[in-house]
Amino acid sequence: MSDVLVYERAPASFVAALAKRGHHIIYRANEANHCPGCGRSQWIIGRSTAECAFCGTAMPLAETSWQEVLPSVSRPKAVSTPDERRFPRVRAKGRKLKLLINGSPTNFAIHNISEGGAMGTHSRELTPGAEVHVRFEGGILVPAVVKWTENGMVGLAFVDPVILDRSDQSRN
Repeated sequence: MSDVLVYERAPASFVAALAKRGHHIIYRANEANHCPGCGRSQWIIGRSTAECAFCGTAMPLAETSWQEVLPSVSRPKAVSTPDERRFPRVRAKGRKLKLLINGSPTNFAIHNISEGGAMGTHSRELTPGAEVHVRFEGGILVPAVVKWTENGMVGLAFVDPVILDRSDQSRN
């Protein structure tokens, strides 16, 4: 994940949602704003925060929101037939990960994986719709939902698409 954040002017609904949450120390444009640290009202206004010119206390601007910037991923194509997948699959036979079911880790041998999900062998009974986490190498946890089970095989759909490193695959 990137640590870069993008700030933009927020819609009125965002500002209204902030007001419903209760008291928050926040800088509001076109109002008298007193510093919670020193009580003065001289501000240096930035793109996403206002900083007290005397003591340096920073407050978020009420008119901004943030979103994480993710590496660009090609948009998934529309599925036109039942056999066609939104994301291309990568064979992963022999790769063993952990599947966390209610926090308990169990073995999960992956057969193939894509940005949208994974298929593999699992020994415990799972029911479609069950929420699980896949623990990848390095301890990364990815939330997933069981889509289907059949003869010890399990099909998982990741809650949010993941970014796979395809750099070692042969180029066409």
